[in-house]
Amino acid sequence: MAENLLQSQKDEWRDHILSEIVNFLSENKDLIHARYFEQGEGKISREVIEEVGLMDFELAITFLEDKPKGFGLGLGFFKANLIR
Repeated sequence: MAENLLQSQKDEWRDHILSEIVNFLSENKDLIHARYFEQGEGKISREVIEEVGLMDFELAITFLEDKPKGFGLGLGFFKANLIR
């Protein structure tokens, strides 16, 4: 069965994983910033991070099986924007 997965099935799983990651990051913004702030000196405040858009970034998910043996992003490269 594993060898017979359709690309559409892999894409469906990739979309689900991306959704889970986005939800986790959204639900845990405060905790993520608190751990960042606890790490030491010269930290940026949450207000500044939000103001200058540092919480806006892109996520990329590549299945290891989709990566070529060389380098590069691979055939299964997928990216999506995470918007606050």
